[in-house]
Amino acid sequence: MSCASEQTSKNPMYTISKVTQSQLTDKDIFDEELDKEITDYDIQEAAYYAQKGFRVPLKSSIILAQSGAQVPDAYMQAALSNYYNVSVYNGFSKNKSSSNRRKDKEQQVNNNYMKLLRLIAAKGGQNTIIVYWGTIEKGDLDDKTNIVKWSQYEGGKLSSKTKALRYLLKFTLVDVTTGNWSSYSPVNIEIDYVPPKIGSSITDALQIDELMKKSYDNAALLLSEKYKDKTK
Repeated sequence: MSCASEQTSKNPMYTISKVTQSQLTDKDIFDEELDKEITDYDIQEAAYYAQKGFRVPLKSSIILAQSGAQVPDAYMQAALSNYYNVSVYNGFSKNKSSSNRRKDKEQQVNNNYMKLLRLIAAKGGQNTIIVYWGTIEKGDLDDKTNIVKWSQYEGGKLSSKTKALRYLLKFTLVDVTTGNWSSYSPVNIEIDYVPPKIGSSITDALQIDELMKKSYDNAALLLSEKYKDKTK
């Protein structure tokens, strides 16, 4: 496990390339034990815990992971550290199956990414796991309709038609003990794009960097408000 102070590259072009390598999927995050019989008791127990509500008390210990990244962005670590005690983990999918031979029979072991992470968190005393996905989008002006159309930004130089940028974030929070989860997509931050000029200090990279930092600060605040313990 990495410490929360470990820094990632601040070059957003590198970040975008990095997080598209191996995104976590629902199969990595949620338990899908298709070979296990689901009983009414299982459903009732899950519903009982869900009705109690999902809470992440302020200053509690969490593990943070960014899908597709070895280490979560430093800006996100800093933003969430204002509200929680943050440790970090990689956001790469694991090979779920391994085999051991016992008495000439092959035994399959199926531990997905989240089940492994829950065990690590339990040993470290963390209460909650927070995984997030981030997608930068650019809004380009359509000459025919004069409407801004949004598409995923894949890196590289932005065109003169780009009018705005936004960063879409999605979170999945998992309770270490019960495995119950909650998902959250905060209101996104949108900024006007300023085409760089020769001799100007404004660059595409700096504008994307600013967008990501604002988005992380905003998301951390909204998430902490949504999931704080309201009984205190």
